[in-house]
Amino acid sequence: MKTKPLLVVAVLLWSSFAFSHARLKASTGVNPRSTNAGIKSGPCGGLARVTPAMLTSGQKLTVTWEETIQHPGRYEFYFSSANDQNFTLLATVPDLQDSAADLPHQYSVELTLPNVSCTDCTLQMIQVMTENPASPSLYYSCADVRLTPSGTT
Repeated sequence: MKTKPLLVVAVLLWSSFAFSHARLKASTGVNPRSTNAGIKSGPCGGLARVTPAMLTSGQKLTVTWEETIQHPGRYEFYFSSANDQNFTLLATVPDLQDSAADLPHQYSVELTLPNVSCTDCTLQMIQVMTENPASPSLYYSCADVRLTPSGTT
């Protein structure tokens, strides 16, 4: 009888990891909307916007993320200056860490933010998993930012 509670805890812990894949991490100047790594609906999982990070248009920004379940594929970074609409591609990063024994995999990339001013901007990461190239699985992670022109506060 005492093993049942342990089994329930183990199943709950496993299920919380089983649907996790990749997520943005709090990095210099950027905080994700959610720490959930299992968001499968784009563009940002229907999550409410949070207090945006204040950044400068055109600035270079190091973004960090982690992969919690190993999949072949890539990471795509997009930017929207219009409240989760009209995303433009900033960078594509291949998933080169292919050992499941060393999870979670830690990544970072330096992005150059667009030269625009916006109050409801979104930085989006999409994990593109390519086990099935005809229909890749996608996982989403977003961070809210506000871009001001260089030289303003």
